[in-house]
Amino acid sequence: MVAKLVVTKDTGELLFDTTKICYGLVKSGNLAYLENWARYYLKSAQLDPSNGENWAPESETPPRGDPAYGFTVTNALSPIVFITGPGCLNGVSRSGNSMTFIYINADENTKFYCFDLMANNIAGSPYLKTFLEDGRISFNSLQPPLNVVAVVSAPGKPAPRPGNQSAWYDFTYSGGYNVQRRGMTGPNYSPALDSRVDIALAGEEYAAHLPWSRNAICLNGSAAAGYTVSVSEGAYGRTGGISFMFGAAGATTIGNTPAAGDGSVPAGNAFRNIPDLAPTALVIRTAGLPFPYQ
Repeated sequence: MVAKLVVTKDTGELLFDTTKICYGLVKSGNLAYLENWARYYLKSAQLDPSNGENWAPESETPPRGDPAYGFTVTNALSPIVFITGPGCLNGVSRSGNSMTFIYINADENTKFYCFDLMANNIAGSPYLKTFLEDGRISFNSLQPPLNVVAVVSAPGKPAPRPGNQSAWYDFTYSGGYNVQRRGMTGPNYSPALDSRVDIALAGEEYAAHLPWSRNAICLNGSAAAGYTVSVSEGAYGRTGGISFMFGAAGATTIGNTPAAGDGSVPAGNAFRNIPDLAPTALVIRTAGLPFPYQ
């Protein structure tokens, strides 16, 4: 039998098990502005939309689009990121041994907590380190451990609009609401409409991670003046709970409002093509985690 050490709290909550590899905090801080991601429009209604060469970035002066925020971590093996404050992960770029996590619908107030497999490369003492039989480190007390305190499923879709607009929804979540973060006019960035829902937890600050996300279609504005964009999903922590959200996808295409499958074109802000299967967010408390870190 292999020797092992299992540590729990008085409540029975597991702190760590040396037979399993634990995750530890490797970096935390505020997201930083990276660059502006333009939205793309079809050059002509007569062109084939399936051909990428027929799309071009918005050409407003100054260029409009969506600001991308993020952070970079080096030498990561299998990182997982939790955020406090709005944001939708829109990709990860690699350069050598560096990984940059890129978020849309965020800002410099959004905080991140990046965890990775615990490592044996952190200076300091005293410490407790445990290893698996193959030599891999499974726990290092010099790293703040990842402790998931809740898993929360995103609510289902709300009831659709009545009558001949049944393909459209006012919000993306039952019990949700919309936030017009940027207006339909203005020189800086393209209009941005978020659809969110708040889930209450105990009154402290949390961060959330969404293992996978969905896409949908958003009409931002009336059918006469608005246009459709693709929206992607995110989840984030806040004081007193977490929130799920759909916001503009990075480098989304834009276009005049098309009719839905039932031929309807709605009035005002609306959403459609929301997948039925909903993801589940992982939640951590931020209290006790060093910030900023590394």
